[in-house]
Amino acid sequence: MRVIIVGAGKVGYQIAETLVEENYDVVVIDRNPQVIDKVSDNLDVLAVYANGLLKQPLMELGVNGDDVLIAVTDSDEGNMIACLSAKILGVGRTIARIRNPEFSKDLAVSKTDVAVDYVINPEKSTANEITRLLTFSPAGQMGDFAGGRVQMVQLPVKPNSKLSGITVRECGQIAHILVAAISRGGRLIIPRGSDRIEAGDDIFITAKRSEITSFCDAVGLIPKRFKHVMIIGGSRITYYLAENLYHHGMSVKIIESDEKRCQILSELLPHALVIWGDGTDPKLLTAENIAGMDAFVALTGRDEDNILLSLLAKQLGAGKGIAKVSRSNYLSLAQAIGVDATVTPSLITAGEILRLVRGGPVMSLFMLLGGQAEIIEFLIRQTSSVVDHQLKDLALPKEVLITTIIRDNDVIVPRGDTAIKANDRLIVICKTEEAAVVKRLFESQERKSGGGFWRRLKGIKLTTHR
Repeated sequence: MRVIIVGAGKVGYQIAETLVEENYDVVVIDRNPQVIDKVSDNLDVLAVYANGLLKQPLMELGVNGDDVLIAVTDSDEGNMIACLSAKILGVGRTIARIRNPEFSKDLAVSKTDVAVDYVINPEKSTANEITRLLTFSPAGQMGDFAGGRVQMVQLPVKPNSKLSGITVRECGQIAHILVAAISRGGRLIIPRGSDRIEAGDDIFITAKRSEITSFCDAVGLIPKRFKHVMIIGGSRITYYLAENLYHHGMSVKIIESDEKRCQILSELLPHALVIWGDGTDPKLLTAENIAGMDAFVALTGRDEDNILLSLLAKQLGAGKGIAKVSRSNYLSLAQAIGVDATVTPSLITAGEILRLVRGGPVMSLFMLLGGQAEIIEFLIRQTSSVVDHQLKDLALPKEVLITTIIRDNDVIVPRGDTAIKANDRLIVICKTEEAAVVKRLFESQERKSGGGFWRRLKGIKLTTHR
């Protein structure tokens, strides 16, 4: 399979970087020469300086039904055009990033008409992630697997926490949960049972939601029901988030500095209170009863503002603070200085697209800590080579842990002598560099194939089409 990425912004670059690590044949097309130079210098891909909305670059690549095209330019219309051009030339699957709410609500033509097989909406996906965080208050990050039967949550370990100083094995005895990973100083650790949890860590646990709730109760992280939420910034994420929170019975107050945007949001969100003002002004926040807010969400266009505003809101009496952070290298900093939770749209979107590209046994995928690790849900088919094998006999890399097996209606925390059965769903956490090995291990035998042809073509220069 060859993956052609049109648009090498944050999302496009993240997808290309991850797919290269998994030995996919990747082509990146962008009309910005500086962007193409960066991609060519840093990634082992075929980088093409051209207009990816035109058919000519795709014709020169010789696209066919085995190819996947991912259109992630800044233009929704452009992404649809790129997919249409690709389909006309015979590309197998197309994925388009489409952000504008109007297209999803009032698109005159169907996805079939514009030749888009899958639509990705980063703003809506990010709003959904924030909504999950606000419906389970202790979590710093959260993911659902197997249709919601199993969850992964990130929990902070504060100096006075009951978790500080105990081993991973002892942690699992508090409730029927598994500590899948530990974040320490910005570094992700796949732990052993004898590893100790330290103050300042964040732990990632997996289990049924009822077991996670019991665990949180036992260690003093009692979930709180949020009723009042303040959002700074009137972006598309804000629109989707306010809609979600309204349906969860929460009242929403939005502060936006652009008067015209305030007017638009007021019309789109009649159930929310929209205020025209400077959300970075402590006096305004105090006047708007920041101390009475159960949660504060910073969604401005600047990472630095979002991080500092989240901290300021907590100082002024707000409850949980959530910040949108676009730069992955800021995530560990935000965690270290006390931001309760962060969301990164490019990583959320990359996770969705990677699941679609990988296909096969991959049912869902979440990226952790700026892409350092992944939690992947695999469906084990009858033809997989791991069927009827015990976990201890699998050739798993060191930085890989099978956290949960879902078998029919049972949720199993596996041991070394647990055997894998056909139709099991496996929840696996691994370092990103090991994801390709893990996928090959669990996929069906007939899907396994080699690759690398296009890697040998990296040095070829195609005609420029601007």
